This record gives sequence, C-alpha cells and structure tokens, in this order.
Amino acid sequence: MGLGDKIYNAFNHVDREWFDRSSVDMHNWGHVKSVHRCDHVHGDWGMAKMVGKGLINAGSTAFSTATNTGFSTLAYGAATGGAVALSATGIGAVATAGAVALGSSVAAGVSFCKTLEHIRNLEKIQLQQGVKFCDGENQQHKYILSVVLPYIIQQKKRKMRRKGEETVPLLGSALTTAEEGVRSVYKRLSGNRGKQRHHMAQALTVHLVSCTCNLAEDIVSELWSPDEMKAIQAMDSDEAGYWIFSKMASA
Repeated sequence: MGLGDKIYNAFNHVDREWFDRSSVDMHNWGHVKSVHRCDHVHGDWGMAKMVGKGLINAGSTAFSTATNTGFSTLAYGAATGGAVALSATGIGAVATAGAVALGSSVAAGVSFCKTLEHIRNLEKIQLQQGVKFCDGENQQHKYILSVVLPYIIQQKKRKMRRKGEETVPLLGSALTTAEEGVRSVYKRLSGNRGKQRHHMAQALTVHLVSCTCNLAEDIVSELWSPDEMKAIQAMDSDEAGYWIFSKMASA
C-alpha cells in the first residue's frame, strides 16, 4: 500500500465514520481478481493531492469565516507557494484576498477547459459503441455503455458548470462553495453520499479487471491516462476501485 492509499484510507475513515450516515463500504469493489498483468506501477500521489485539496478547502473555509474577509482560497494560495500574510488586516487583507481570488479564478478557468476536453472525449467514446471489442459479460458491457458512461459525462458536466462559475473572482467561488457545502451536508445526513458513484465505479472496475474490453479501457484511460489505466487494470477490483471512484467525482 502506497502513501496515497494510506492517507486516503485514514482520511476516508474519519470522514465516513464521523461525519456521514451513508454506510458505503469503501473496501468492497466486487472482490474480483484481475486477469491482466502490467509492469507499470500506478502512482498514488494523485490520491494524496485529492485528500490534501479537501483538507485545504476545509481549512481555508474556516479561515475565511474567522477573518470575515471572504477569500475562501487563501490556504490554497499558501500551499502553492503564494506569499500570503496571515496577519494582514484592512486594505492589506483586501488586497491579498483580491490577488488570491484572481489566481483561483484563473485556475478554475484552466480546470474548465480540461473538463470540457474530457467531456468531448467521453462523448466520442459513447458514439463509437459499434466498434468496441469485449470478451466479457455482455450485460455488464451494456450497463457500462448505457448507464455508467452517461453518469460519468453528467458528473463532468456538473463539474464544468461549477468551474465556469468559479471563474468569477470571489462571488463565483463563494456561490459554488455554498452550493457544494449544502449539497454535501444533505447527502451526508440523508445517507446517500457516494452511494450512486460507488455503484457505478464498482461496475466499471469489475468489468475492467475481469475481461478485455475496449470500452472500459477507453473510459478509464480518459479518466487517468493510458499507462495508468493499464496499471489499474492489473489490480484486483478491491484495490482498483478506489482509483476509478476518485476520478468519477464531480469535484
């Protein structure tokens, strides 16, 4: 188990056990052995980055509330090398907030463009259904094509909308933070957080590792990369599931 796995498991344990009622079994991804082999080792720093981003967002939101200045991405600026004076007040704080907000809106714009490209590529995969090769279970394949892939595209479109809003300095970030916060709290309390995504990720993971399927390979290659797909494909489903699940989020 790599560093990213360990960080993710610890973060996920606290998050799932303490803060929501969803009862999603993050250790169960179908219990299927992989029929593939690969010499390439999947890097786990992407998971560490994802967890770190979550921690930074939580901390920056708390800082924003405490200082009442409205710059919710201050911690992100500090973590990425920005010179931020935490003791700044008055005009200094407003100037710092403006600089950080501008940087955040630019980052959101970059993410918007990348997400748009992902959507276009996933939609191209969806249109090529007639030329796909699969030696696996036919019903699984149809489910991936007709249910899982449209779900992933929908998630990416939701992310693109939010990133588009975040390109507006301060106001856009504040609105999306509020929206996502309310949505997250509701899902945690209602017990639905991550359930649908877990189900979709498990279906895709099981199909990817249990057979040779161009459709599943193309989807995971788009979510990660062709090389990372091969490494994930060679894992048993209960290990591979974490990686696919993480890339199917709308965040």
